[in-house]
Amino acid sequence: MKDNPIQLEFLKSVLLSQLLLECNENLRYTKQYNGALKHLLNKVNNHLETIVFEEYTRIYKTDAEMTTNILNRVEDIIVKLTTCDLDELVMIDAVIEKYKENKEWFMEHGQAEFLRIE
Repeated sequence: MKDNPIQLEFLKSVLLSQLLLECNENLRYTKQYNGALKHLLNKVNNHLETIVFEEYTRIYKTDAEMTTNILNRVEDIIVKLTTCDLDELVMIDAVIEKYKENKEWFMEHGQAEFLRIE
């Protein structure tokens, strides 16, 4: 799977869909979650849950360790972002832009790797 960019993009989409499901779940506790929105989100969530579960299972069977590592990293990023204040989010956005502009520098001076699952 590591050499297949299409499969990696698909994995990314499946994982982000799972995050969308979790975000939609959190809407249940808001005052805006009623009537048409409640009906629409329930319908979308039910449909997405089926697709995400099937595809995640298929991808997980292909490369369980990589899938788990990616999911853990995505969850870590979400937790970090949701606990930042606005000033920190602006700085994180700037760092991401700098990374996109000069990935080679970050690869040379930064360190990021997936650890093996124990």
